[in-house]
Amino acid sequence: MKFLKYILISVIAMLFSCINASAQSSDYQSLKTLKPDMQRKVMANELMVSPDNKYLIVNYGNKPTFIVAYNIEDWTQAAAFRLTDWVEFSSAYVDTTNSQFYVKTGRISSEYHRLDIKEKTQDVVPCDITPRRCPVIELKVAIKSIYTIDKKYFVTINKKNKREVKVYEKRAQ
Repeated sequence: MKFLKYILISVIAMLFSCINASAQSSDYQSLKTLKPDMQRKVMANELMVSPDNKYLIVNYGNKPTFIVAYNIEDWTQAAAFRLTDWVEFSSAYVDTTNSQFYVKTGRISSEYHRLDIKEKTQDVVPCDITPRRCPVIELKVAIKSIYTIDKKYFVTINKKNKREVKVYEKRAQ
């Protein structure tokens, strides 16, 4: 059963690499390159778009980890957070107000870091008081390329320089 999961994850990873190539076709044009606004040289690991299509959230580094939220409207940095441990977005989500981002520092941890993008604050809370309570975490592939919900933008981690996140805009028809 575990072998089947690894095969499925490998197939999904290959599909994401195909999506990356399609964004550079004639449908999308290069718009902007996002670089973290910090002294430390960190690499981008994962991407996420908030459900309201307002923020692009990027996971940089490993230990410590930096979570940076960018405003999709103008691609400016909305907030940046430093977490002392390594995190992955497999358990991460944005709450229904679309301003608080929840992320775990480990698969077996029962605590979440609550990152408030609007207030630029962070704290640690037990999973049972988060909006989704204590869900079972499924193994997921890190998302390195993503479309915004409205498909206006395609965002990808630059394969040649993983410190950069490339933004492509859909061409006018």
